[in-house]
Amino acid sequence: MTRRILIALAAATLIAPPAAAQRWGGGDGAAAFDKADANGDGVVTRSEFLKNRSARFDTLDRNDDGVVSESDFGRILKFRPEAGERLERLIAEADANRDGKVTRAEMDAAPTPVFDLADTNSDDKVDTAERETFRNKAEMMKAGRQ
Repeated sequence: MTRRILIALAAATLIAPPAAAQRWGGGDGAAAFDKADANGDGVVTRSEFLKNRSARFDTLDRNDDGVVSESDFGRILKFRPEAGERLERLIAEADANRDGKVTRAEMDAAPTPVFDLADTNSDDKVDTAERETFRNKAEMMKAGRQ
């Protein structure tokens, strides 16, 4: 059960801005870049980032109905209401038609504020230095809320 919540939090950090990721319970947006580096070259392109985020959809759609919604996390939400709040925020970020569900198309089309913030030189790549700067900002934000 905890593993599934952590997966949901990881996905949330791919959609949410860093402040929201921290507010949702310590998601590490910087770690999302490590996972997205498909070829291991230390540089995450926007394409790699988007492919990784799209792949997480399958993990979040636990009941295989083609959407991510509260129904994917029924029992968890009963025992972990804060997880429900995080899920609501995640859905709100990507739910373009405001039906309370996120389709793969909506997730794929959702903004990439985490990537945009980390890509300080706007070259559609996040290199090692940019990832380290982003990680430091995220740690400072986390420390500031504690």
